[in-house]
Amino acid sequence: MSTPAPSPRHLPSGGPTPPPGLLGGRQAARIRAIVSADLLPEERASADALVMTAWLTAAQRARYAPSLRAGHHTEEFVQRLADERRVVLEEGADPVADERDSAAQAEQEARQVPLRLVEAGLLVVAFAMLAVVVIRSLRSEATGIIERIPEQGVMLLVIGLVAGALAALVGTVATRRRDRLLLDWAVSRPGQLGRGLPLHRPLQGDSAGPAIAGSLGPALLVGAGVLAIVAGAALLLISPMLGDVGGVSHWAPWLLGGGSASLSVAVLLIFLRSRRQLQSVRRSRATEWIGPTPQVEEEPPAV
Repeated sequence: MSTPAPSPRHLPSGGPTPPPGLLGGRQAARIRAIVSADLLPEERASADALVMTAWLTAAQRARYAPSLRAGHHTEEFVQRLADERRVVLEEGADPVADERDSAAQAEQEARQVPLRLVEAGLLVVAFAMLAVVVIRSLRSEATGIIERIPEQGVMLLVIGLVAGALAALVGTVATRRRDRLLLDWAVSRPGQLGRGLPLHRPLQGDSAGPAIAGSLGPALLVGAGVLAIVAGAALLLISPMLGDVGGVSHWAPWLLGGGSASLSVAVLLIFLRSRRQLQSVRRSRATEWIGPTPQVEEEPPAV
């Protein structure tokens, strides 16, 4: 006798597992534990309802509250949403004819193409500035590293950094606007938050700009901080023996302080990124789509 197919609520979570990146092993293990946690339907429903309530705006909650028969109190909204999610987790979801087509149309309308084009253009500018500096440095005939940097190299690097930061900002705004539009679509359909969102591309998906900035930003700060601290310490050690060489000894405290500040900012960014990844995992789980329970044909008992 064949084993019946499991219900969608018992399938492994389809949420993305974030890569460790700059996080430590303990943080990565914590994220994996949240993704694979085997919670009871009541526990998961309560957790999903809390996450969704905190994510929705007041206007979105007010728009969805009538379908839940909830009042104006946030606690009542959370409880009713948890009950709706628990029923879907325990009993499965009833099929809705236009659910997938409506979700696909909502995704198409929420793509934010103009902002994505602006983000791509800013990234092209950033990489072009970096490429120009690298190519001119390689073609230079100077012997020293500092001398090989072109005259406009610092300005080009600054332009590249500003363009990269703007690309990350535009990409973040585009992602948030897309998420807000898709949540608006969900709250306009009774029972949709309990069922989840049947999307081809998940919410909070990072584009190239924020992903590059989140990966390279802390790394560049760490590198700059280490170089500044090493340079400051070297000046402090050399100055007592050789005196104020070139009149740069007074920069030692500034280099040490700036390097320490750079490392502190890098640590803060890594911490904020880890918090955001945890929040993204919880939100992905709260919006996971619970499809209709497949109908399994019962086989006649064996004689």
